[in-house]
Amino acid sequence: MTDVMVNGAFRGQRVTGQQRYATEIADRLLSLPGIEEAQPSGRWSGTSAREWAWTLARLPGLARGSTLVSLTSRAPLGTRQVLAVHDLFVLTHPQWYSRRYVATHAPALRAQIKAAHAVVAVSEPAAAQIEAHFGVDVVVAPNAPSQVFLDGGHTGDAVLDRIKVAAGNYLLAVGSLDPRKNLARLAAAYGRLTAAERADTPLVVVGAGAGIYRSADFDWPDGMIGAGYVSDDELVTLYRESTAVVFPSLAEGFGLPLVEAAAAGARALVISDIPVFRWICGEGAEYVDPRSEDSILHGLRAGIEGHSPAIDIDGTRFDWDASAAVVAQACGHSGGTR
Repeated sequence: MTDVMVNGAFRGQRVTGQQRYATEIADRLLSLPGIEEAQPSGRWSGTSAREWAWTLARLPGLARGSTLVSLTSRAPLGTRQVLAVHDLFVLTHPQWYSRRYVATHAPALRAQIKAAHAVVAVSEPAAAQIEAHFGVDVVVAPNAPSQVFLDGGHTGDAVLDRIKVAAGNYLLAVGSLDPRKNLARLAAAYGRLTAAERADTPLVVVGAGAGIYRSADFDWPDGMIGAGYVSDDELVTLYRESTAVVFPSLAEGFGLPLVEAAAAGARALVISDIPVFRWICGEGAEYVDPRSEDSILHGLRAGIEGHSPAIDIDGTRFDWDASAAVVAQACGHSGGTR
């Protein structure tokens, strides 16, 4: 009998923050004896609806007798499992999501946390919020930069020619096009730079929209470039060659672009002054008030003019092996990861 069963429903999804976390942790867990993974297949695979149905209807039976570990929000209900919770935003900020998503996922998240054998958070601020909201004990297993960002290769350098920007002369914003990423306010602040400043330093936005979010439509000023979804190799280049990485998000459970950017060799960070970003970056960033257009504008100018603090993130705090070991321990598995 399998001691631990990994919920592999995330495997068919496009890789964004949660899926990257799940992939890195799951791959390490699967190197340990007594841990296997279940994935939707056959008639249960191919669409999001089918895979969600597999998670709810089929997975609990497959995991019976084992400790189930779910690493994304696609987790079964009423099942004793080790549950990774990336944030509580569907509960605390439902206005950021579609009504349908809130109606289905808010009660599901409450039920999952209440039934969980153990809850894993991706940062200490997220853990504190979960503990305050639900009165449960939480362990912390944070995100980390994947190896591609640590290697710092140049295989993605063609992306600069594709989006028509010069190395060292653009700002970079990374994140899906949803309201909490605050792109409308970022666009308004960027639009207040002079035409010459915007011509010299374009703002490249990496990320794509998703149907779960409410509309985030806004006017993009001249100089703002939508790069869409890019490969990891291209993202390494975009981080490394940027003037500054800009991340004025209203709220985050972690903030993966911060540690990725630091690992890839980015020059500077212009980021929201929110607790989780302070927890990650300390004094190694230019902080802005994400609800103030004036503050964001000031931060952009600091990044462009080279006045931002040097990035100073302690990489030893953010390591996938260490985080996977925390999850394994929460599952009752005593072995270390590779």
